[in-house]
Formats: sequence, C-alpha cells, structure tokens
Amino acid sequence: MPRDYIDFLNQYSVGAFTEDGYPSWDILDLISDGGTSFSMEYIALAWEKCAEEPEINPAVYPTLPGLLPWGAYNQGCTFYWWVAGDPDTWEVVADRGDQAFHFQLTMTEFLLKLFSDQLHELYPQGFLSDLDIGYMPRDEG
Repeated sequence: MPRDYIDFLNQYSVGAFTEDGYPSWDILDLISDGGTSFSMEYIALAWEKCAEEPEINPAVYPTLPGLLPWGAYNQGCTFYWWVAGDPDTWEVVADRGDQAFHFQLTMTEFLLKLFSDQLHELYPQGFLSDLDIGYMPRDEG
C-alpha cells in the first residue's frame, strides 16, 4: 500500500469525509478489513464495470496493472489506484461513472486538490465551495 494511505489511516482511521456533517466521501479499509465487507463491495463493482465497460475500467486488481478501489463519493464517483510498480508512485484514477480521469498524484495530494477546488476535470469550479467538509472515523458513525 502507498505510504501516504497508511499514514492517513494511522492518523485519522478509516472513515469518511463529510459534507455538512453527513458521511459522503468514504475512505476504504484495505489493511485491517482483510478484504471483507465494505471494501469488497467496491471491488465487486469494479469487476462488474470492467466486464461492462473495459474502456473505463480495463483491469481490476489482483490483475496487474489493475485498479484497486480506495475511496468513493456517494454521488457516484469511485477512486482507485492504478496498481503498477512502486506503491508510492501509483496514480489515482477517479471513475465518475461515464468517464475515468487519471491523476499523477498520491491519495493525499488528490484529496487536497479535490477539497481545495482544484480538480475541475471531475467537478465544476465552486462545486465544493459552499460545503462544510469534515472527517468522521467509521467508529464514530
């Protein structure tokens, strides 16, 4: 796993970024979860989309290279790593449903740019500006 992901979980725990107090942007547990429950749902969805729309999701981990989901927005966007080579160089792939966007960013760099309204490929400028963004560990939800 990428170091920034491990550091993020060690600092904040598994949970979700919130919009106005409501969990909306899930960060999946790919370490202590053991590949069960919540994260497996997203892996199953990735395999389904790979079969239906290989131009958007060409391969899913453990196929290498392949997509490994690490987060999701409850309005239909899933966040993956493109697993190839050194984990600290995996690019982020944001699948908005109709299109996938590739970013040469770490997970934390991606989240910083996302929540500071710098990823206009995904969402129009100002999309997040009126929202109160927070973080809620899963055990507090």
